[in-house]
Amino acid sequence: MDRQFRNALGFFALSLAVAGVAWAASGRERSLAIYPAQNIPLRFDHAQHLEAGAECATCHDSVSKSESPKDRNLPGHEECETCHDIEAAQKGQKTDPPASCSTCHPGFDATVRKEPAKLELPSANLKFTHKVHLEKKVECATCHGDMTKVQLATRQQLPKMATCFECHDGKQAPNDCKTCHLTEASGRLQLNFASGILRPMQGDPLGLDHGPRFEFNHGPRASVSRQTCSQCHSDAYCAKCHDALQKPLSVHPNDFITLHPLQARTDAQRCESCHRLQSFCAACHERVGVGMNADSSLRPRNAKVHPDYATWVQIPGPQHHGIVASRDIRQCAACHREETCISCHAETSQRQQINPHPTGFASNCKKLAAANDRACLKCHSETSLAQKGCR
Repeated sequence: MDRQFRNALGFFALSLAVAGVAWAASGRERSLAIYPAQNIPLRFDHAQHLEAGAECATCHDSVSKSESPKDRNLPGHEECETCHDIEAAQKGQKTDPPASCSTCHPGFDATVRKEPAKLELPSANLKFTHKVHLEKKVECATCHGDMTKVQLATRQQLPKMATCFECHDGKQAPNDCKTCHLTEASGRLQLNFASGILRPMQGDPLGLDHGPRFEFNHGPRASVSRQTCSQCHSDAYCAKCHDALQKPLSVHPNDFITLHPLQARTDAQRCESCHRLQSFCAACHERVGVGMNADSSLRPRNAKVHPDYATWVQIPGPQHHGIVASRDIRQCAACHREETCISCHAETSQRQQINPHPTGFASNCKKLAAANDRACLKCHSETSLAQKGCR
């Protein structure tokens, strides 16, 4: 193996490994799209305050009325002064507990006319109300965890979705995505934020983590739960890749042309979600010599598309094309256009004018023509329909 190729292959494998490790690490973090990055230049010890007898509401007394993540439910100097004598400390008096500015603002020098570094605490990109949760007797630790071992609280103490689902299971509390997530005018979830793009991460409780290979393996999940996908993605989003005109490797593997007949026979509707039989399939088949108007010299030698002519067209039986067409007309439409059928079955046909309708069809033709005469007029004229009693 060429040295340069080996090096390139090794680098590619290493890149995949690093991507996997990075994704695994990100699964343990909170989403930046939901909880933007913070800057908290403070010194604080929750464990110490709780041990001293303080309760959550002692400092966060506004949460009982808070109905939005935009509410700033942090204690200010007024709450701190309940225990810390800031005024005495500013006069140079010794206080217990300590109350100097540098107690909470590390590096702050009161002799220098400069404000302490400001906190950067962007709001969570969610819908949430502390008020309702507290009214339902939800404990703070249920969402924020055990604070008796935490010093400075950060976004790591904000709840993950798995925590939310412990109550939001569709029974105790609603589990619809729009209950908590922000939506756009279309009704779909908002995905793009200044802080990042919302995407399910590793450990997602719905099993929808959009990891490094999700682009390649999302198909089975999407086919099982398309409604879940549509919470975030429109059909137009899917069509960027699944437009049936380009061939991104994330849609079909390289050898899919060889393998696709089996899938097309077993799940034609899935193919038709992107491809039109009368245009895409028929055109491609004709290019390789399969189809009424195709150049048969392009067809692989000894390739047999249908049984012999007599069995396929002349002799009634299970292999007659009429029986096959009645079972699955989609198979026929993959190679043959409507004109192919009309060339033998229309009243105006110059070939055979074979009636394709079953016995007794005439008794229903008036009702069928009234419902949709476009199909009738492909083979019959208005005069003919009237003469047959179908008008």
